[in-house]
Amino acid sequence: MPLEKEVHNLRHSPATHAVAVTGYVYQKGKFLVLKRANQPLIWAPPGGRLKLDEDPHSGVLREVHEETGLNVQVVSLIDYWFGEIGTYGKLLSLDFLTLSESDDVLLSNEHTDFAWATLDDLEHGNPPLGEDPSSFRLSDFQKAASECRRMMYLMPSPRCAISK
Repeated sequence: MPLEKEVHNLRHSPATHAVAVTGYVYQKGKFLVLKRANQPLIWAPPGGRLKLDEDPHSGVLREVHEETGLNVQVVSLIDYWFGEIGTYGKLLSLDFLTLSESDDVLLSNEHTDFAWATLDDLEHGNPPLGEDPSSFRLSDFQKAASECRRMMYLMPSPRCAISK
């Protein structure tokens, strides 16, 4: 099939899944977690679905800012997840490690509370990540912390110092 026809078919075919981004916001040894205002009522990093034609880097910056008021720096892509989310269907989520200069959070109406938590806090259920299938896991935050350590080794920065 000629390339032009292939491109035309791709542009005019229905979407196969939604794409979302998650920003693990890290600042002074702690991760930012937000309490969702709607079901499921879980604690999670900021994130959400990309807008049509939005690239993931811009999307994570937008989502973090919309939900927290923070301007962050994207450090790296740390993971991805693909699966079914309730009635929404298939979702591809891209997880990014981000750094924030500030801890001055301004919550959007999508959330009711926030916390800056160390890995030790999260390990001890403060705040509780939850048991819902859509809940984030301690291992997700450990993966983000591991990437922060790796980046600190490559480019030492006090903002990426890990607190247990």
